[in-house]
Amino acid sequence: MPTEMWHVFSLAIKCLAVTPPANWTYDNAPNWSADHPECGGNHQSPIHIKTSTSYASAMAPLKFGYYDLPLAGNITIKNNGHSVDFEVPPTLNGRRPFVTGSILHSKYEAVGVHFHWGSTNSKGSEHMIDDRRFDVEMHIVHKNVLYPTLEEATKHVDGLTVLGVMFKGTRDVDRIYPGLNMIFNRLPDLVEMDSNSTLPGGNMTLGHILGDLNTKTFFTYTGSLTTPGCAEAVTWHVFPEPLPIAFEHIEKFWNIQDANGDQMTDNYRPLQELNGRVILYRGGSY
Repeated sequence: MPTEMWHVFSLAIKCLAVTPPANWTYDNAPNWSADHPECGGNHQSPIHIKTSTSYASAMAPLKFGYYDLPLAGNITIKNNGHSVDFEVPPTLNGRRPFVTGSILHSKYEAVGVHFHWGSTNSKGSEHMIDDRRFDVEMHIVHKNVLYPTLEEATKHVDGLTVLGVMFKGTRDVDRIYPGLNMIFNRLPDLVEMDSNSTLPGGNMTLGHILGDLNTKTFFTYTGSLTTPGCAEAVTWHVFPEPLPIAFEHIEKFWNIQDANGDQMTDNYRPLQELNGRVILYRGGSY
């Protein structure tokens, strides 16, 4: 990709960024609504997903566009004080990876990826599925192409879709995920807040971080971002089948530090009430 064009795409990525409010911690999550009223809304996330009370649907599968094309720009993974995240650059063809299908009525372009994890004493996934939590939950955030910026998208109920991917730690690794391992192997460089580590462009596709995930089976519901300001603008797609990853990678997350230099563990929001929302379930492998 020409240098000038990459500069344009880099500026576009920056424009998609929404600066999160800084005056919150996971310790005071039950009180977020005092400073961020939308966190007290009726369509908040995460939730406890129960198969028995979900509705089976013959909806279309998710369609992944450009997820198999190498990402052109460098991927800068950073410790933002609340999580580990990175922005998603365009692919080598100049287009951004996207999803559509399912119950979505538009195309949603990938803008960012971040993680939630637990500690030695607790599992760290934000969503619970049939009374079960997992070690880590990865969120791939996508913005509706109808809206020019991520900030604008958060003002609309159809503004975002987020893919929730579960990871299960194992001591007996029988599957290798090179893309995920590239990210996990950089975690020791991200211990201190505001530290970062860069992966060179052209070596990884966004699809690599999905491993061999069964993307045909998922739950979907309308909810919110899980950090302040908790915008109720998200169509969630949560995949119930976890990816098994080496437990040593799970432990790397536990060494990440927050703004106070303390271990950033249990960075997940408490479960929120369903409040009459419908959860749809798509099963099968077709």
